[in-house]
Amino acid sequence: MRYIYLSIILLLSSVSIIAQEEKIYTFYSDVTIEESGMIRVKEEIRIFSKGDVFKRGITRSLPLTRRDIQNNRISIDYSVSEVLMNGSPVNYFTEREGGDLIIYVGDRNIFLDPGFYIYEIYYETAGQIGFYEDYDELSWNVNGISGKMIDSVSSVVRLPTGANIISSHCYTGRFGDKESDCISEINEDGSLTTVVNNLPSNEMLTVSVGFTKGVVNQPAGFETNVFSWFDKNGMAVVSAVFILLLSVYYRITWKKYGVDPPKPVAIPQFSPPDGLSPAAVGMLHKGYFIDDLITASIVNLSVKGYLSIEEIIEKKGLFGIRKDRVFSLTRLNNDYSKLPAEEAVVLRELFYSDDNIRLDGKYDRDVAKMMQNYKKSLNKQFRPVLDEGINIKFHVVPWLGFVLYIIILFYFINNSLMHFEVNRTALFITIPLLSILYIIYAIQIVRPGERKLHYRSNIKGLKMYLDVAEEKRMQFFNPPSVTPEKFEELLPYAIALEMEEVWGEKFEKALLSSAVQPEAYQPAWYRGTYVNAALFGHALNSTLSNTVSHAATQPSSSGGGNWSSGSFGGGFSGMGGGGGSVGGW
Repeated sequence: MRYIYLSIILLLSSVSIIAQEEKIYTFYSDVTIEESGMIRVKEEIRIFSKGDVFKRGITRSLPLTRRDIQNNRISIDYSVSEVLMNGSPVNYFTEREGGDLIIYVGDRNIFLDPGFYIYEIYYETAGQIGFYEDYDELSWNVNGISGKMIDSVSSVVRLPTGANIISSHCYTGRFGDKESDCISEINEDGSLTTVVNNLPSNEMLTVSVGFTKGVVNQPAGFETNVFSWFDKNGMAVVSAVFILLLSVYYRITWKKYGVDPPKPVAIPQFSPPDGLSPAAVGMLHKGYFIDDLITASIVNLSVKGYLSIEEIIEKKGLFGIRKDRVFSLTRLNNDYSKLPAEEAVVLRELFYSDDNIRLDGKYDRDVAKMMQNYKKSLNKQFRPVLDEGINIKFHVVPWLGFVLYIIILFYFINNSLMHFEVNRTALFITIPLLSILYIIYAIQIVRPGERKLHYRSNIKGLKMYLDVAEEKRMQFFNPPSVTPEKFEELLPYAIALEMEEVWGEKFEKALLSSAVQPEAYQPAWYRGTYVNAALFGHALNSTLSNTVSHAATQPSSSGGGNWSSGSFGGGFSGMGGGGGSVGGW
């Protein structure tokens, strides 16, 4: 019968062990402040080991630096005097790792049996006291953080003789949190007891105790930081001044230089506006250069008789299934003295070595060079017109203001003044506000130049004539008939304005509505696929643009990759010394 009872007891014990969670159950810290400024600490840590986390024992990491309420980093050292396990001395060794002093408790060759263990760690540390104008203070992170909930964390802080508690606070949570889910009580002997139950994982208990000044000896050379009103609120003042001054500057300069002049009224244009070339019209309309403008220039040269275009369909691939489109350009006139600058570049450099050039989409060095000089020519002619009124000079004052603001910000940071809430709040509000104001100003200060407005007004008038939708409105201006000659004259401009399909439809409609039966239209300067005028310009633009673009783009190599602490109510969890973490090994 006795064996049956023993078996039942053993079985229940085994079940109890299996059901027990391996973690830290209680963490107790007894902190004594001495008059010398030294702190004696006794930590009592109760764990349950299954051998998964706590194999040989525990590890206790202690941070070798701390930050005070002024955010100064202070170096800390520790002297471990004794470590006990279940009341008996136990082996331990220390190592410095990643800014922490790690205490390894246990023997490398001895593994723990499943069960509860109580570890006691005794150590001393200095440099943990903060000295202020009217009080001294200890801010202490009681427990080392753990990956699992700790059932109970508690501490006792004992002051030296003659010192009384002036103020105390406790904080719980992760670093920076200001929750106070904890209870503090001043005992009859003047010590402070603090307790928190069920502390969540990766959170800590921080105790801040302000006490009578002068009882603890202040280290030689240590000066008490006294902060002025400006130290605590200066960033808000500086930010307000910056916002006010920049707002006034933005308003004055915009009113004087950024208000747009009245736009000219667009009047229908029936011929190229201001004698501009097709590429010039396209660039002025878009506001920037695009490669597709080359097609408008080539077609314009063809219409004027400087070159001819022949489209050749080559059958390639198995059984000739694949059809490749190739263009053959032939120079008919080499006198480019009367041509617009960019068209002269095309005629001179495209036919540099021969009067005939074949564009099959393969890279051609001459075509690439021509495109570079073509772009330079257009930018040289019209970039100044497009850049008129950008008013970049008015951005210098905001830029210098931002630099000065950053310099002042670094002053506040280097002097540890950004921990004050007013300064932090001012920074968080000012940075996005200054950015938004500047973006608005950068947009509003741009004032289109009168030349650009004039050109764009006339270009808009040309688009009115090219567009089918404006046909009824055009009748009031007595527009010329859309003859083959007029169609060809404005086709390059329609291509530059991406209206070639609309212009072709208008021409096709004019032919069909003619009283005289029209002859089939076929441009003399072009040989190749032609269905009707509505599709001709669009097909020519897309295919010729792609072919020239590929010929001017050097293929990439096979390697790939390039395609063209004094808290007094202002503290938080983790603000003090101590803390660190607890784990197993």
